[in-house]
Amino acid sequence: IAPKLPATTLAESCYESMFYNCTNLTTAPDLPATTLAEYCYLQMFNGCTSLTAAPKLPATTLANNCYYKMFNGCTSLTAAPELPAATLVNWCYYRMFYGCTNLSSITMLATNIPASGGCLSNWVSGVASTGTFTKAASLIQGSETGQIPTGTSGIPEGWTVVNK
Repeated sequence: IAPKLPATTLAESCYESMFYNCTNLTTAPDLPATTLAEYCYLQMFNGCTSLTAAPKLPATTLANNCYYKMFNGCTSLTAAPELPAATLVNWCYYRMFYGCTNLSSITMLATNIPASGGCLSNWVSGVASTGTFTKAASLIQGSETGQIPTGTSGIPEGWTVVNK
């Protein structure tokens, strides 16, 4: 059983790798933080192959590298937490769901995706081959600057896209 983590304001690297490779962890603790810091959740659940449900991630303002590899390799995860932040920052979602082979539902409400900074780099590489991707209605799907592409660094290939 994971400990309670009630902090709402985080410090740099505070939960970094906290449950790294905890293969028996099935339930994540609540993560109520709304003020993030760089690297705060970096690799927090990386390799937690029994994790079946992700915690809510309520922050609407992100910090560089905040969710970097957070759920990397969580093969039992089927749905991502809703990602409410409108503006993405450097490496914020980098490899966040990489290797989550059963993940088939993502809601990402970003409307501002910077052209550089790797914010979505390989974030959905290795997810399920079909699923539902819910996005902000104003975010355009495409390959131009500020749009979200299809593929491992955007909307997974073969997924249904729904506007919210």
